[in-house]
Amino acid sequence: MNKRTWRPISLGTLVALLLSLITVIVGPLVAASATTFDMTGNTLAFNHTNLTATITRVATSNGVITYTAANSFTAGQLVTITGITTNPVNRFNLANVIINTASSTTFTVLNAATGTYTSGGTATQLNDYRNVVGTGVANGDQVLYYNVATISAGNTVDAVVTTTTSNTTVSAFDGESAVPGKPGYFQPNLTLSGTNGKAVFHFAFYEHGTYTGSNTGTPVVLNNVTISSVDLDNGGSGYQFTEFGGFQQYTLTNHTMLTPAVVTGTRLERFTTRETANLADVPQDMVQVTYLTLSSIDVAVGLVGSSGAIGYFGISFSALPWGASITDPVVGSPTTIGPRAITGITTSGGTVTYTTSANHGFSVGQSVTVTGCSTSGYNGSSMTITTVASTKKFAVTKAQTGGSCPAGSATVTIPGVVTPAIGVSNVDNPANVAPTTSNTTAILTAGTATVITKNDLGAASFVDGDSNPFYKVKITGLPASGSFQHRIAGTWQNVTSNEEILTSDIDLENLRFTGSDAVHIKFRVHDGLVYSTDEYDLGITITNRSQTITFPEPGTRAVGVTFDSGVSSDSGLDVELVTTQTGVCTIVNGVQIRTGAEGECVVTASQRGNDTYSKATSVERTVHVSGRLAQAVTFADPGRQILDSNPKTIASNATADSNLTVQLVSQTLDVCTVDGLNINLIAAGPCEVWAKQEGNATYASATTIKHNFDVILPSWTITFNKNRASSGTVPPVSEVTKLLSVNAPTNSGNLQLTGYSFAGWNTQADGKGSVTYQPGDAITPTADLALYAKWSASITYDANGATSGDVPAVQAVVPGINTLALNSGTLRKSSHTFAGWNTLATGLGTSYAVSADFTVSGDVTLYAKWTSVITFSGNGESAGYVPPGSTPAVDSNVALPANTGTIKTGPLEKADHSFGGWNTNQQGTGTNYMPGVDTFPLTGNVTLYARWISTITYDANGGTGDVPTAQRGVDGNVRLDANPSNLTKGTLIFDHWSLTDDGSADNYGSGATFALSGNTTLFAIYAQRSYLRIVTPPKISQNANSITCSRGTFAYMDKGVTPVLASPTIANVFLLVGGTVFASAKPAVASSTVSWLKTDLATVRSGTALTCRVVANQGGLTPLTSESTDSPLAISLRAQQTKELNSIEATYQRDVNAAIAKQKAALAANPKLVMVFNANFKSEMSAAQSKKDAAIVASRIKRASEVAKAGIALIWP
Repeated sequence: MNKRTWRPISLGTLVALLLSLITVIVGPLVAASATTFDMTGNTLAFNHTNLTATITRVATSNGVITYTAANSFTAGQLVTITGITTNPVNRFNLANVIINTASSTTFTVLNAATGTYTSGGTATQLNDYRNVVGTGVANGDQVLYYNVATISAGNTVDAVVTTTTSNTTVSAFDGESAVPGKPGYFQPNLTLSGTNGKAVFHFAFYEHGTYTGSNTGTPVVLNNVTISSVDLDNGGSGYQFTEFGGFQQYTLTNHTMLTPAVVTGTRLERFTTRETANLADVPQDMVQVTYLTLSSIDVAVGLVGSSGAIGYFGISFSALPWGASITDPVVGSPTTIGPRAITGITTSGGTVTYTTSANHGFSVGQSVTVTGCSTSGYNGSSMTITTVASTKKFAVTKAQTGGSCPAGSATVTIPGVVTPAIGVSNVDNPANVAPTTSNTTAILTAGTATVITKNDLGAASFVDGDSNPFYKVKITGLPASGSFQHRIAGTWQNVTSNEEILTSDIDLENLRFTGSDAVHIKFRVHDGLVYSTDEYDLGITITNRSQTITFPEPGTRAVGVTFDSGVSSDSGLDVELVTTQTGVCTIVNGVQIRTGAEGECVVTASQRGNDTYSKATSVERTVHVSGRLAQAVTFADPGRQILDSNPKTIASNATADSNLTVQLVSQTLDVCTVDGLNINLIAAGPCEVWAKQEGNATYASATTIKHNFDVILPSWTITFNKNRASSGTVPPVSEVTKLLSVNAPTNSGNLQLTGYSFAGWNTQADGKGSVTYQPGDAITPTADLALYAKWSASITYDANGATSGDVPAVQAVVPGINTLALNSGTLRKSSHTFAGWNTLATGLGTSYAVSADFTVSGDVTLYAKWTSVITFSGNGESAGYVPPGSTPAVDSNVALPANTGTIKTGPLEKADHSFGGWNTNQQGTGTNYMPGVDTFPLTGNVTLYARWISTITYDANGGTGDVPTAQRGVDGNVRLDANPSNLTKGTLIFDHWSLTDDGSADNYGSGATFALSGNTTLFAIYAQRSYLRIVTPPKISQNANSITCSRGTFAYMDKGVTPVLASPTIANVFLLVGGTVFASAKPAVASSTVSWLKTDLATVRSGTALTCRVVANQGGLTPLTSESTDSPLAISLRAQQTKELNSIEATYQRDVNAAIAKQKAALAANPKLVMVFNANFKSEMSAAQSKKDAAIVASRIKRASEVAKAGIALIWP
């Protein structure tokens, strides 16, 4: 993609700072970085005079033209020959050809022209300038100035000035009208052709000899440029002004006659004179503007006046002195009045009044000296006149009285006028606006130090509204990992937060990043005055594959040819070619180069990378387009140099295959200079040296060979070893000047070793060296030093349930064997013994004694190991073997010993008991564990007791039925079988248990408590059966409000013999409605009757049969149920009541139907009387309802009387 080319549109837009000519503001893909020159102390001189000579003879021979002319020309310079008359015409008039040889009387050029010289001719050697288009006075004219600045040997600058006019004509392009005797100033003369006008001169700067026409030339960048616009006055017909833009500051005197103002609608600053006369070059008519950096600039000069106004302007590309008046006050010569003869004196109150012989001309406040008085007290010097009484009298303050002054005289001295020094004021560009750019991305190779370019930091999209350049960046956010470094004085140092870095430093490849993870870098851009308001982001992604561009040297090519560049990338991705010198060559078909005119064309090859490949390092090649012979320069890279002496001289051994002399040029004069073909090293830093051969009439210029190498002070090398890291990258090698220090780097490359933490840099790989450097620690090596990533693991000690004491501190250890800690904190745990350290909290991992060797493989927690034992007790045994205590063990499930005894001693025994396992309680009531079946959950030292079991055997004692299962248990109170027994013996039933079969002693009922103390037999004892019987049945009755049940009586026949009234035995009383238990059942109560309110029975229909059911219970006997009976009278009355109610309802329905029929008939006969009929119908219906209600009431009264007589329950009608 070609860089964009813009035309100047207004004064001071600093076109080249935004365009392809300046390298600090570039297109999306940057071509060659322009050479940068510091103009501090240097001046740009625009001389407009060339050497000329009159031609007297011309001769040709074998392609060489020899011109005879008295001259001081120089071989290799350009010459233009005009005005020769020849036959054929114009054979020997040539433009811009190279002088091949020169002497004081002749010079030659290589040209095959032939013909006959007739007469005339002038040869002009283009020392200072040549007219490219026109002569500079018209719109679009271009003048090329040669060697406007020589920075150092071989570093010279040319300038192209392009003219644009508006309402004015350039009457003289570059004379000396404004400031005579200053040929280095650029001094145009303007004449207004309308009201108010100006001329804009666009200055573009190039490497010497590279500009040959439009879109050619190699731009250069000039830093720290000051421009002085002088002699802005008024010739009597117009006010002169000048305009600039994109500068950092302007400077005016405090007594300036220039008015600064921003031009409406622009970012330009105009300086207009207020002078009304034409003055000499004076400070108050000068303005100076300062630029941090530029490659081209627009300077406008103009007039505010009417047509015909003339202005002479002077522009100096230097910081002109302001003159003595800026620093030294101007003091005028003093004047005197007198001497005046004194004729009399009077005194009064400390005042002396002098009288002079004539008018003295004195004034109050002046300093007067009186001499010659005979009385010396009246004499005095520098006395202040306090009053002037008349033209002959003046008074001073003086205490003298008496005496006289017959021959005295008075003299007044008036000091000269003092003109104070004129100061100057510096003002930041008032039209300045903060710059902007965009977020950027870069694809880099993992673990490879990669140069960060200006494009990576927003140069491609840098925009500044007032055309200031991209000057520096501030790093506002550091990457989360990786090594981000800035080379300062030859030493790579980590970039710090908010560090400021000049773009010129970035151009020298002094910024780099190394990493293995995707990161972000935050930054702001600066235009020389302010930083951008917004913060921007450089997003770095990482790939594991790099790529390299191959771009063969194109050499010298003829004009008008197309050739393949041969460019490629080993990634196979397409390479992009870019050039800005499109007047010399262009890119066609992506990878071909087309030559268009003689000159030099710099082509840059780049490849931005993709998801697989990182971006490639760009490659620059120079295409020399010429009809002359090609030549090549050989210049080997000097490589890194150690400044072990100062200065240190190294030979370049640069040669050209043309055998022409190679010129060395240093671009870093503060680090290295050149002397012929030698390079003198004078300071540490990057040294950039070019080897050039600009050719002659036979050979075209050679491709300049450029080498940038580091010059370092004698130093030690610190290398960093990742030391078994499984991922990440080490910091770059660090060079440390002897006797100096460098800070230890961070783990910016995110080195990782599984299971470990990064713990600094150690002098030994095992991490046990004498010194460990933490990031930021000063390292002062005394020899080359290898540092290893130190990996640290932590051994954390866990008390693991300790009840007292402290665990040892966390132990930082390195990979390999380490010594474990003691139980230094006296850890204890109740009912346990400390047994060292274990890898598992359960104690079932690997065990280690205190102070044992432990091989570390990462962070680990070791747990206090606690053990305990089981002690066994025979618990009152009468014989047998008690097992010994268990082996100490960690808390776990432990198998218990069986009660098998030994060969010599049998198993444990206890009379009338059997062994029932091991128990946690001596009484056998704790948790029981059977050997071979259960395991014991050991949680501390414990005693387990033999559990002795006794058996209760139940004997039916001659009866039949189910005998309870034998009961087993430990000695102590037990509850006998409580289940109901079905044992019988003849007509008898089971009654209780006894220790004797006749029941004579120690009798126990079912479920009774029994004191077990050994194996026991209990015998069944029998008795007669017990039962319940009904004495009187319940009876149900009814009154107006409730139903009442008299529950009747029962008898309990104890063992079939003893009758007892069963008033306490009633369980529940139920009311049955139609044979079904009504919901509102009543529980057992102490009273003899139970009632249900009428409201409880609201849902029961009249005529329903009611029954009272009583359930009695006694002990374990079968419950007995008794119900009330329904008498024949109740049945009859209930049936009669139902019949009457049915009759009442039938009568009501007949009355209703009759009323409806009557209504229908009446309406059919006379529909109009519907309202009357409706009223009659309602009345008849109401009468029928009243009749029904009265009949029901009569029936209820009748039934209630009958019920009361019968004493029975009958539901209310």
